[in-house]
Amino acid sequence: MKTFRVILSAILVILILLLAAVLYAAIRVTNMDTIYPNIHVGGIDVGGLTVPQAVQRLTEEGWEEKLTRPLTVTTLAGLQFDVDPATSGVLSSAEEMAEHAYSTGRGGHIFDRLADYLRCRSDSYGLEDTGAYADRDYLMSLIAENQAELEDYLGDSEYVPSYEEEQLILKKGWGQIQLNQEGLCNAIIEALKKGETELSYTEITGEPQCPDFGAILTLLHKEPRDARFTDDGRFEVIDEIVGCTFDTAQAEALWNAAAPAEEVRIPMDVVWPTVTGEELRARLYHDLLGACTTYYFNSTENRRSNIRLASAKINEYILYPGEVFSYNTVVGARTEEAGFLPAPAYVDGDVQDEIGGGACQVSSTLYAATLFAFLETVDRTCHMFPVHYMQLGTDATVTIPDGGREIDFKFRNSKSHPIKIVAYCNEEESSLTVEIWGSLEDGDFMPIEFDNTWGWEFTYDRVIDKAYPDRPGYKIKLEHEKYFFQEEERTGYRTLTWRRVFDEGGQLVLEEYTNMLLPNGQHGMDTYYDHNE
Repeated sequence: MKTFRVILSAILVILILLLAAVLYAAIRVTNMDTIYPNIHVGGIDVGGLTVPQAVQRLTEEGWEEKLTRPLTVTTLAGLQFDVDPATSGVLSSAEEMAEHAYSTGRGGHIFDRLADYLRCRSDSYGLEDTGAYADRDYLMSLIAENQAELEDYLGDSEYVPSYEEEQLILKKGWGQIQLNQEGLCNAIIEALKKGETELSYTEITGEPQCPDFGAILTLLHKEPRDARFTDDGRFEVIDEIVGCTFDTAQAEALWNAAAPAEEVRIPMDVVWPTVTGEELRARLYHDLLGACTTYYFNSTENRRSNIRLASAKINEYILYPGEVFSYNTVVGARTEEAGFLPAPAYVDGDVQDEIGGGACQVSSTLYAATLFAFLETVDRTCHMFPVHYMQLGTDATVTIPDGGREIDFKFRNSKSHPIKIVAYCNEEESSLTVEIWGSLEDGDFMPIEFDNTWGWEFTYDRVIDKAYPDRPGYKIKLEHEKYFFQEEERTGYRTLTWRRVFDEGGQLVLEEYTNMLLPNGQHGMDTYYDHNE
């Protein structure tokens, strides 16, 4: 019994000594000013060092450089973005990491701290393995931006037929691909911990589904067809159809061999039409068929204003085949309400201020342009007296009186294509130009010059470039014959107007009167009275 008590007492003493030793060790560990042993920061051993010593070691080992070297992340389709290590929160400054290393294992009561200390002595502990301080919101925002760029790259359509390249182009996974964003975020954290500067990540959620190439072929497969004009006489263009087809089995094989987001190019058999819509549109109003320029040097400002207004009303007017242009209809009544002003004009054989004075210069210039363009005159009346801006036989008077006979100028588009009137003024030159644009037809004379010259002071001619280099060019000239007459006390001239066509060698190839035919088959002559002012 006595022996038992001795043994028990010895055990108690030993336990007390052990407890005292543990307590002493725990108190000593708690009061240590150094980092627990075997603690590493980014692979750098800072165990047993004070915080200042740890900062120094981390600095010497290039810790701060890790904070300034961005991590470049490459994802699908080669898209990239940079991660700032400092902003990511995964890596902190040397001071912060040293403090973090010092605080590691110092939680809980003193015996927990002793246990953590002992664990560190037996095994290394890397702070880079925690990632607890990572700013995941920052990282996920970068990943979301990359996902948006990926969707932009994939495009807004499942496929694009490139007829010029003869390929069907698509991106594998269009409308389906989503990066594994959580996995990418974790991969970034791990790469930052290791101090890496590059990361490639292409993991996606799910697998892209193969397109229905049979359905795509049904939509794309067409027989070629030339562009054409509508048959309603309005010359709207029905565009061409490009013929194409492709091998669906080959398409599926190429698609299966591609990586997600990779561009897949599938060969197409393309048959091009011979006439395109662009070509047809270019044919319309391509050629200058006729043009005339007249001048208004000494005109009043009101007359100039009337010329500008009337020319603007006929500008860009389109006339389809067979349609008749009426000057009075298009320009309308020359009234103050319509913006016309009083200006000198021939009225009842005299020169008077009339609302719209000057409008006749626009109709006359237009008439001469139609003569150059070989358009059919329907209704035209010459002035009572010669006008200073036109040669005899190429003018056309117009009027819409309150009472009496209306005088109009009308012509028909006798071409097979639509024509367009272009009219504009040049105030610096005091000139009015009217042009007729259309499409030169097989039997037309291709003009290279319009000549309305007469007298030494009037040089109303215009040289133009060839519309088609492989066709001969012609000079078209308007000239008049005048015959003096006297009626009682009035004198004047009757005229016949020639339209003459010369080839590039100067040889006359056509001459014809432009005066309208009378019922007896003769050409009616224009009558101009002398005007004594």
